[in-house]
Amino acid sequence: MKKIEIKGLILTNFKGIIKLKVNFQHNTDVFGANGTGKSTVYDAFLWLLFGKNAEEKKEFSIKNTVDTSLNRQDHEVEGMLEVNGDQITLKKIYKEKWQKKKGEEIAEYTGNETVYYYNEVPMNQKDFQAKVYTIMDETIFKLITNPYALNSMKWPDRRTIITQMAGEFTDAEIASGNPEYEALVANLTQGKTMEDYLKQIKASVKKSKDDIKLIPTRIDEVSKTKPQAYDFQNLKNLLSAKEKEVAAIDEAILNKSAGLDAILDANEKAKRTASNLRSEISTIEGDTKTKANNSTKIDTSVLDNLKTSLGNKKGELTTAENGLVTLKGLVTGKESDLVALGTTIETKRTEWTNENAKELKIEENSFCCPTCQRAFEESDIESKKIEMSTNFKTKKQESLAEINRQGGLLATQKTNLETELATLKTRVLKGETLITNLKSEIEILEADIKNEVSKAENVTPVDTVAIYNQMLIENTVYNSKKVELETVEKTIKEVPKVDDEQLKSDKKGLSDDIEGIKTMLRNEAQIIAVNERITALKNEETKLAQEIAGVEKTQFLIERFEKDKMTAIEENVNSKFKIVKFKMFEDQVNGGENPACEIYVNGVPFADANTASKINAGIDIISTLSKFYQVSAPIFIDGAESIHDIMETESQLIRLVVSEHDKSLRVA
Repeated sequence: MKKIEIKGLILTNFKGIIKLKVNFQHNTDVFGANGTGKSTVYDAFLWLLFGKNAEEKKEFSIKNTVDTSLNRQDHEVEGMLEVNGDQITLKKIYKEKWQKKKGEEIAEYTGNETVYYYNEVPMNQKDFQAKVYTIMDETIFKLITNPYALNSMKWPDRRTIITQMAGEFTDAEIASGNPEYEALVANLTQGKTMEDYLKQIKASVKKSKDDIKLIPTRIDEVSKTKPQAYDFQNLKNLLSAKEKEVAAIDEAILNKSAGLDAILDANEKAKRTASNLRSEISTIEGDTKTKANNSTKIDTSVLDNLKTSLGNKKGELTTAENGLVTLKGLVTGKESDLVALGTTIETKRTEWTNENAKELKIEENSFCCPTCQRAFEESDIESKKIEMSTNFKTKKQESLAEINRQGGLLATQKTNLETELATLKTRVLKGETLITNLKSEIEILEADIKNEVSKAENVTPVDTVAIYNQMLIENTVYNSKKVELETVEKTIKEVPKVDDEQLKSDKKGLSDDIEGIKTMLRNEAQIIAVNERITALKNEETKLAQEIAGVEKTQFLIERFEKDKMTAIEENVNSKFKIVKFKMFEDQVNGGENPACEIYVNGVPFADANTASKINAGIDIISTLSKFYQVSAPIFIDGAESIHDIMETESQLIRLVVSEHDKSLRVA
């Protein structure tokens, strides 16, 4: 087991204590009146280790709140620990930071900083805290140094720690040796817990009970839909008798209608035959009228062809005349272009003659110095003359060559124009010839048309109606169809009236009676359906009652199992302590039990126990937890003046005792 003891603690300007050094034995008492700093010693020790006070607060007044002038000094706590015989020194310094800005005479307060030392080695907070945690985990340290720590925790966290220490029982361990329990545990498959199983069972019971409560209401609702009952067998007999009466009336009506139907059928056939004959006769008359009209029709095909040809020729004449106008316009344009081109060619010829006639003229006085007017040397003059002559001839030849080149282009252009003009004039002559020929042909066609019109006007009119009538007289098929139609029309008889109104009236009365009987008979099927539904609901009610009984038996077994498990857990937990007992479950109004973790001291809840009982209970808990965690640490007992007989413990014990006559702290 790891053994941790505090050997010394030095406080410098910490809270209200300016300077204090405390040396600790295995059992140490710190005496002092209220306000002398007993609790400050415990706060200093916790702040040194974990940066918190006894109330678990990180933010608390480390600085002196009475003499604030001391706050510019360092606030320091140094502790000497012995861990399994090894000496460890921890130091933490909380200091104010003051900084003088550039150009300012007075330094300004800019915040605080904390400096850490482990065995005199400075380090940052993270490394310092890691070193502390190698000595003791913070949570475990609280549990084994503060008698009130476990009770101050939330019950689920407290329960977790206790069950970890005492050990849980598995469902299989509780069920072992009990066949009913073993069968129950066997149903816990696929990760299902006993709690899940109980929830499932309770939900099933609740649903079944809710369903069974609704069945009487459902039966009542179904019963209300049951229609009126009649003597259904008597109704069936009456229905059969009336249906026989209707059948007899139908037969009587059929006999009366049989003769009428024969006449109607014969008339219908005769009417269809007559209709077909009229259609055939009408077709013959139409064909005959067409033939009669065609036999007297004048043949105008020659006249029509002549008129068509005349129209075509007039169209060709218009096209030819328009084309001739266009060609003549082109001829005029080309002739104008040719005249202008001839003028340009003559201009070039004159230009060539003038250029070719040019001679070099040299003035003798031009060969002298322009400044002093002194004549050049003879040799220079000859040289200059040769140069001027050469330049003149070269420029003249170039000009003549350019004029010749341009003249050649103009000559070619003239030749092309003359060729185009000749072609256009040829086309004009052909166009004029075509127009003359077309006009001649049009005159011939107009004469022929006039001649044909004259012939048509001299034809004698023919009576087409007489021809039509004659053709019908001579048509033997037409005449035979007419005779057949007259014969068929004579066979169509007048339809006699059949008196069956009374029979139909009697049938309607019987049919109304039959419909009324059938309406009443439908109630029988509805009554049967309602009775069957009521029977099904009653069967369902019986089945649900049986299911509820079976499931409630399982529920009772689970609750008994859980009760036994709770008892085993509580007995196991409480066996680890001397004066402390834990109630791991609390009773519910409905008879069930929920998980809990309430501490009792000699049968009294921890919260209701006196201070001495609470302290001894805390020491009992610490002793058990120290054995479980295999570590002991100093136990601080605040308010130790309230207890005289402190429970024995292997841990270091530091008692903080209120002593009114000790106006300053005294350590013994």
